[in-house]
Amino acid sequence: MLDKMAFFTYVIRTGSISSAARQFNVSVSAGSRWLQELEQHFGTTLCHRSNRLLEATPAGQTLYEEFSPIVDRAECISRKLEGFQDHEKGHINIACTPVYANHYLMDKITEYSRLNPKVTFNVNVTPWALDHASTSDLMISANARFQGYREKDLMLVKRELLASPFVVVASPNYTEKQGLPTQPEDLQDHACLVATTLTGSNEWIFQKGVETIVMKVPKTIEVNDSDLLLRGVTQGAGVAYLPKFVTEPAIENGALIPLMKDFETSTWSLNLYYHPSGVASPVASKFKDFLLENPC
Repeated sequence: MLDKMAFFTYVIRTGSISSAARQFNVSVSAGSRWLQELEQHFGTTLCHRSNRLLEATPAGQTLYEEFSPIVDRAECISRKLEGFQDHEKGHINIACTPVYANHYLMDKITEYSRLNPKVTFNVNVTPWALDHASTSDLMISANARFQGYREKDLMLVKRELLASPFVVVASPNYTEKQGLPTQPEDLQDHACLVATTLTGSNEWIFQKGVETIVMKVPKTIEVNDSDLLLRGVTQGAGVAYLPKFVTEPAIENGALIPLMKDFETSTWSLNLYYHPSGVASPVASKFKDFLLENPC
């Protein structure tokens, strides 16, 4: 019954049976059966479905609050015991923002796997990596520093992997047809490609001298993937505000033109979040050190 209670804890943490089932390496049908057996054992309903998520009933909330610390403690003990094992053997769960996953992470995992063939990985590519802190060993997430971004209050260690200024770009084909915006205010009359997962909103920041301009641009096309945004702006769909490192190859080959170069912009900051020592598994800690040594 203890394993079913631990499973229930993860159902409430993740909001779904399927997510908890992945954590316990069982099928969704088996996880649903565990939940039913647990409710039959206690003789009461422990959770109900709301907005596609599972939420605890009062009885379920009591079970969760009382048993969740025991689950955490058991996992902590398990990680400590793993410290007596080979650090080059184990499994790592990573939640990662798409731009880093697409440009760097798979190369890093491939390189690491050659050196450590007994280490396995699961990568969840998501713009909201920090939402998966309870089920991941490492989280790689980004924010725009200038936006006054307020991070979740999580018991995690944070290290910056990359920092890149934003640049405003458009294709030569677009500027030939629609004109060349030279001031932030000009963007109101242009098609703008927006990724709120990069900037937090459709507000683009510009600074010149002591003046800071916060420009709310039209959401002509909105996506949550910077590479998809890059593809759209390269094909002439409009103007985009992207991290410089994403646009450099296209600028170098003439596919994109940097605009408003007299203005400074906000900074795109990519950060690695991980659990503190004593909580993190040895195999995850070693891969974390590998990433920090050479993030790109």
